[in-house]
Amino acid sequence: MNEKKMPREKALENGIASLDDVELLALIIKSAYRDRNVFQLAKEVIDTANGFRNLLSLTYEELVSIKGIKKAKALEIMAILEVCKRLSKIDRISEPSLNNPSKVVEWLRFNLGFADREQFLVICLNGRNAIIRSEVMYIGNKNSANVSVDEILRKALLVKASSIVVAHNHPSGSNEPSSADIELTDKLARACALMNVPLVDHIIVSRDGYFSFRNHCMLE
Repeated sequence: MNEKKMPREKALENGIASLDDVELLALIIKSAYRDRNVFQLAKEVIDTANGFRNLLSLTYEELVSIKGIKKAKALEIMAILEVCKRLSKIDRISEPSLNNPSKVVEWLRFNLGFADREQFLVICLNGRNAIIRSEVMYIGNKNSANVSVDEILRKALLVKASSIVVAHNHPSGSNEPSSADIELTDKLARACALMNVPLVDHIIVSRDGYFSFRNHCMLE
């Protein structure tokens, strides 16, 4: 490979943004492995994630299963991915309100959509739709999480929320609500109405998209 085309030199000459996806990951991996160069290793990492956009879903076990990615390098990559997640959380959760639905969905997908276990998030809002508190209240197995309506309401009342938004992810990749999702949403909406803390929306996210109960007219 021509030295001038190596990621480090290209980045120094043209800026880090000039690197394509494979080159950017190759810069992190640094070294080749036997008969495969660093670009081939980078491509295999991306292929393992089913595309660059899904890198955040990679697990440590998946990384070390790639020949040429050893424990230290896998941890380094995982650390970089975790930094990306945390920076995104700081940026998005500092939004003063939920008046921009696209940003809310973007934040939810980034923080929940790539998780390999179902997580149920509750966002408590004040009267101006500003976020009082957001918390992952339940983490389940790869298919479901047991959620308590009473506990959600208790949390909302504790912080004196005027309304709430709930969200959870589907590790399977499907955005469609299950019968259990529909039943839970109906039960939660009715309980919230009784306590005068309206359920604004229930959003399901995956790595590929989202489903809004409000947008589909499934909330009164």
